[in-house]
Amino acid sequence: MAPFLPTGLQPPCELAHFEEAQDGKVQASDECDDRQDEERIHDKCETRSRAWSGSTVASTTCSDDTDASPLQSLLDDAVDGNLLLGQVWELSQDAAGCRQVQQALEEADQKLQMVLVSELRGHVLQAIECPHANYVLQKCIIMMPHTGFQFILNELLAGGSDAVRAAVRHKYGCRIVKSLLEHGTQEQISPIVEIVMEDAIETAKHPYGTFVVQHMVLHLAGEARRRLLQHLTAGANMLASDPQGCATLGAALVDSGLTEEASSLARRLVEGPNLLVEMACLRHGHRAVKEVLELLEGRELDSAHRQLAAGAGQLRSSRYGRVVARDLANKASRRIDLDVVLGKKQACLV
Repeated sequence: MAPFLPTGLQPPCELAHFEEAQDGKVQASDECDDRQDEERIHDKCETRSRAWSGSTVASTTCSDDTDASPLQSLLDDAVDGNLLLGQVWELSQDAAGCRQVQQALEEADQKLQMVLVSELRGHVLQAIECPHANYVLQKCIIMMPHTGFQFILNELLAGGSDAVRAAVRHKYGCRIVKSLLEHGTQEQISPIVEIVMEDAIETAKHPYGTFVVQHMVLHLAGEARRRLLQHLTAGANMLASDPQGCATLGAALVDSGLTEEASSLARRLVEGPNLLVEMACLRHGHRAVKEVLELLEGRELDSAHRQLAAGAGQLRSSRYGRVVARDLANKASRRIDLDVVLGKKQACLV
């Protein structure tokens, strides 16, 4: 039986030219937008961050050498990490000082690294919410062995599940949790993973929590990753109508490496009435829809095409929906051309 062709999505010639011009702008800007998306969200308060540290920065950039502050003198000479001892936490809270601490951690041997980070003990929850010190924690996690940054996990978990959830949904805290997921052992990160799993759907819909759940899709071991996809599949209807939820679904469909679970998620999305059309009209959703169409085949793929064809008008009224509509129209056109070529070959053989 010939495959279902979404002819309802094939635009008229005039509309096609308009859509081509418009969609070219979408595709040209979308990739750049995606790379900057998380940084724009995270750095939204950068101006306020500078104001917060303004008095310190002003004092450290004084042009009068005689009035230079002790902190400025320390920063000027801080090439050797030993010169930072006793000042690590103070410097970590400063825009310029946190860069000096990070540089010292990069250049120090492991023994000196351990001494430097020991001054952060007892300050982890504060550092997680600090616009400068959070970078120092990230550097600790990246540069040090698992045992070296265990204290970060310990202090975070000591705050209970509420502290973990708060960190996951914080504009700076989510960075720390992502670093722990990426560099920690499965045993280390297991307590955090279990807390996030309890509230996976709501976290996946959160502007910052979504980044953590996407990182879990990428970095969890097989069984834990499988459980996460099962949670996301169960809540697919709620995620599909949410901008951040769509981004999480896209990661689950692309990055999980679990074909069976990803296909199950794709089928669940097709079952929802008009769900694919609603997703296709969202920035991250339209990419998730493309992945759904790649994973499906046979009757399920035909069902997805019919659903999108029925919502062709809604797709064309949306910036991102037009991208999906045009992509489907192009595929339909190529499929028709292939059928014509095969028909001619068969006629020649007869």
